[in-house]
Amino acid sequence: MRHSVSIQDEIGKEVEAMAEEEDLSISEFYARAAESYLKRLRRRRAIDELDRRAGTINAHGDVNEALSSIREDDPERP
Repeated sequence: MRHSVSIQDEIGKEVEAMAEEEDLSISEFYARAAESYLKRLRRRRAIDELDRRAGTINAHGDVNEALSSIREDDPERP
């Protein structure tokens, strides 16, 4: 699939440099970045769904501790 995107020059230059250092094409670099971001979004949504469901049941402490641990691993989670 082919997409065209516009990004800030500073980011584009950094991507070019990093892709070259990693011996990746620009396309592969962006594909990997998108894949990583999608994975984080899916994970966050799954956690949100668990939170929603946990609010409707009497969850045990172990479940709440596990969810807290997962949340701490997500730097973008408030």
